[in-house]
Amino acid sequence: MPLKGEKEGKKTKVLILEDSEERRRVFRKQLSARCDLYFFDRVEEAKRALDRFGPFALIYLDHDLDGRIYVDSEEENTGYQLAKYIAHKNLKAEIIIHTMNLRGAARMREVLPHATHIAFPDLFPWD
Repeated sequence: MPLKGEKEGKKTKVLILEDSEERRRVFRKQLSARCDLYFFDRVEEAKRALDRFGPFALIYLDHDLDGRIYVDSEEENTGYQLAKYIAHKNLKAEIIIHTMNLRGAARMREVLPHATHIAFPDLFPWD
């Protein structure tokens, strides 16, 4: 089944904010055949990529980065900070929030109401 925005013969550009190498492997396994994947674990780098390499058809956002869990959204390197940037820039992409931090996901959906929250274990349940 084609991804939203996928054109025949052309790979879909996907930005993924994720710091876990294990999760990155799952993304690669599930998406790399039909998508060009751009991985970032730093919000500032992801912002630059959005400006430089965009537009992206699909964006996956984790909330907690730097190997930490249940991080305050106001900290500098969180998915919430990137969500605010995406909202400010009014970027048009399908956005999936894949964090397991429910409070962080709720904050991200406040600024990106069109985003979908699917906790990582439910993204690719067959993996």
